[in-house]
Amino acid sequence: MSLAQHRTDAPTSAYVAVVLGAASMSASSVLISLAEVDSATAAFYRCFLAALVLSPLAVAEVRRHGRLPAGLTGAALVAGVFLGVDFLMWNVSIGDIGAGIATVVVNLQIVLFPVLVGLVSRTRISRRFLFALPVLTAGVALAGGVLGGAGGGVGADPVRGTVLCVLAAVAYTGYLFLNRRSGERSPAHLVTPVFLSTAAAAATAGGAGVAAGGIPVDLPAITWLWLALLAVFSQALSWVLVARGLPRIEPSWASTLLLLQPVGAVVLAAVVLGQVPTAPQFTGCALVLLTIWLLAAGPRLGRGRRE
Repeated sequence: MSLAQHRTDAPTSAYVAVVLGAASMSASSVLISLAEVDSATAAFYRCFLAALVLSPLAVAEVRRHGRLPAGLTGAALVAGVFLGVDFLMWNVSIGDIGAGIATVVVNLQIVLFPVLVGLVSRTRISRRFLFALPVLTAGVALAGGVLGGAGGGVGADPVRGTVLCVLAAVAYTGYLFLNRRSGERSPAHLVTPVFLSTAAAAATAGGAGVAAGGIPVDLPAITWLWLALLAVFSQALSWVLVARGLPRIEPSWASTLLLLQPVGAVVLAAVVLGQVPTAPQFTGCALVLLTIWLLAAGPRLGRGRRE
């Protein structure tokens, strides 16, 4: 089956699942800002509460389809460690460069992921990716406020925030790379890998929080509300939806649809938090999103011209 046929034959529900999942994720940085807790606390409760929601669904899935193979269980747990590290660094970057811009920068994983797959599988990396890397670097520097200055925009520490956000994107790439194996080798298990990764991410964030002084439990009711919404919609629901749709969609289409997440985050941050990017930051965001879209859609557009 050709890629073009795969795209045509993919059910509409797969596209809807990815779109809804990306939309749910786009609210995560805003909800973290509204919660007003430290990085480890936000990461721990985001994953811990989500794991509680997912646990009965995972148990039901195991009863129906059996346990995950041992190799996939280990991969899901290690992926969760990467996810926990991603959340810890990304949560700090939200305060440094702003909720919307942090979501744009961390989506460098859309480019880093295929590069990592190419390196591990020893396949040739497209020249488009190599040419795009300096453009993406400039776009990230502009978006984070490292170039052009943050001015009256958002964020208090653009250099630290941009560095942490890029490192978070690398950790996020590791999560996607390891978790991808479950969808390919055991498509019947939809919730179980997400549950295992989420639980491992909670343990990672919780360990970091305890080492830094502890995870508070006496939080205001409004903070618990934001954290609960974060866990249910931007963690449990979003990742199950994305896991359901991604294996059925051509990768370039999936990457393009996931760009709804940073776009939605920038809009929500401006509307809800009043975090309006400066002109250089807006230019950087647009440059990053456009470059990622061209990289994702390039093969599809080329096939369309040939057809």
